[in-house]
Amino acid sequence: MEHRFQSILSLLFLSISLFLTPYCSKQRDIILAQFEESLQTAKTENRKLIVLFGADWCPDCRALDGILNEPETKTILDADFVVMKVDVGRFDKNLSLNEKLGNPIQNGIPSLVVFSPKGEIITSTKGGEFSNASKMTKEQVLAYLYKL
Repeated sequence: MEHRFQSILSLLFLSISLFLTPYCSKQRDIILAQFEESLQTAKTENRKLIVLFGADWCPDCRALDGILNEPETKTILDADFVVMKVDVGRFDKNLSLNEKLGNPIQNGIPSLVVFSPKGEIITSTKGGEFSNASKMTKEQVLAYLYKL
């Protein structure tokens, strides 16, 4: 009986794996294609690319998003940057791009990776620099952007 249960469980696991593998692969391909398109847009428009990793459940991500959408900040972003937002879910989504970019979310989200118009990484907030964004002011965020 125990052998039968293990066989059924193994078969179930295999079936689920086979079913989800194309979906995961497709999701990875979509986010990587979006990244490539964003890099190309930044290059064509001679602007920097900000890849912003975050999630809707994250208070610091929502706070940073609010600051980035304020008129003054948005004006600066629109003039100098292309912004690509990446939803990491509960650290279980779009991780292929995170890995490709050197695991910028290792010390929390929101996390940014900024590219030059030539596609070279300028900076990455691997140290969790924005992981307390809910306590940051617009001026602190703008100071960071001005340094770029």
